Amino acid sequence: MKINIHDIGTIAVHESKRGPASITLPKVAPIYASSVFDFEKLEDIDAVYEGTKKGYIYSRVDNPNISLLENMVAKLEQAEAGAAFSSGMAAITSSILACIKEGDHVVANRVLYGGSYSFLADHLQALGIKVTFTDFSDTDRVKEAITEKTRILYVETISNPLMEVADLPALAEIAKQHGLKLMVDNTFASPYVCNPIALGADVVVHSATKYLNGHSDVTGGIAVGTRKFVNKVKEIRSLWGGCMSPFDAWLVLRGIRTLHLRMREHCSNALKLAEQLSKHPKVLRVNYPGLIEHPQHRLACEILKGGFGGMLSFEVEGGVEGAAKVIEALKLVDLTPSLAGVATTVSHPGKTSHRSLSSDVKNRIGVRDSLIRVSVGIETIDTVIADFEQALNTITLD
Repeated sequence: MKINIHDIGTIAVHESKRGPASITLPKVAPIYASSVFDFEKLEDIDAVYEGTKKGYIYSRVDNPNISLLENMVAKLEQAEAGAAFSSGMAAITSSILACIKEGDHVVANRVLYGGSYSFLADHLQALGIKVTFTDFSDTDRVKEAITEKTRILYVETISNPLMEVADLPALAEIAKQHGLKLMVDNTFASPYVCNPIALGADVVVHSATKYLNGHSDVTGGIAVGTRKFVNKVKEIRSLWGGCMSPFDAWLVLRGIRTLHLRMREHCSNALKLAEQLSKHPKVLRVNYPGLIEHPQHRLACEILKGGFGGMLSFEVEGGVEGAAKVIEALKLVDLTPSLAGVATTVSHPGKTSHRSLSSDVKNRIGVRDSLIRVSVGIETIDTVIADFEQALNTITLD
C-alpha cells in the first residue's frame, strides 16, 4: 500500500515531533516533555542500556531535564552523581533502601522531620530492619548505639524543627571507623550554607521542594553521592516509580539559578528575626544556630559557611493556645505547612510536619505544643518583625 505522507492524519501526528533545525541554541534548556525517545537502529538501544552510548529511553528511567538537575546538584554538593525524585521523601526512602537489607540496623538522630522519623520507626522496622534513635549531639551515645549490623548513620544538618546542628566531621569519623554510610538530609541548610560531603558524609538528600526550588511551586527530591550509590538508587527509582517530571526538574533548575541570592537574604533575615524574638517577653525560647546562646553556636560557626540558614523556631507562653493566638494574629505572615519559599511563613510542627509522632515522642524530643516554626523569607525584614511583635502582644495570660 502506498503511504500518503500528505494526508491530514499523518501530518498531524508526525510533522512537529522534532524542533526546527537551527545553528543557534536556546538560552534556557527546553522542557523535554516526552515520555519516550526514538531510535534509528536496534543496536542503539543495546548501547544506551549498556551505557556505551549516551541517550534516553523512557522518562521513568531518565530524561534530559532530570539529568541536567542531577548534574547541577551533584556539583553544588561536591558529589560524583545525583538522582532526582518526585519528592523529598522518595529521595530519602530510596536512598536508605539502597544501603540496607533485612536484618540490618540504622542509627538515626532522635530529632528529624516527622515523615523521616515515621519511615524509620514504623515502615523500616516492619521490613525487618531495626532502628535506634539517639541524641546525635552526644557522639558517645552514637557510638554506643552502633552494632555489628549497623549500616547507616542518619541525621539532618540542621534538625527539623529544633534547629540543632550536627557535628558532621565527628559523625563522619565515627562512620568511617565502623564502615558505615553517613547519610545527611541537607534540606534546611542547602548547599549554600553547608556541604556535608566535603565534611565526610557519604550521601546527601534534599527535599528539592524547599530551598533548591525556592518558589513553593514544585514537589521534588534529590540524592547525591558516589556514582556506584547513585546507580543503585536509580534502579530503585525506576522500579518503584519515584521519578520526577521533566517540568518539575526544569522548575527546580530555574530556582537554583538564584539559590545564592535567596539564601543570602534568608540567612540575614532569619538572624535579625531570631534576635528580636529572643528579646520579647512572651517568647520562652528561640531555636536558631546564629544566636550565641544556641548550644551548638560554636559548631555552627565552623561548619555552616554561608550563614545559619533561613529556618528558626520559638516557643511562646500559653502552650498550644498561645501558639494558636500568635499564628492567627499574624497579618502578613501566613500559616503554611511547608517551608523555604520567598515569603515568610509559619507552621505548627505538632499539628503538621510532626503530626504522625505520638505525644510521648514529641514531648521526649522537645516538639512541644507551644512551638512555632518559621520559614523566614526575603521580604524587608523590618515589616516581618513588626508583624510578629504585634501578634505576640496579643498573648494574655490569666
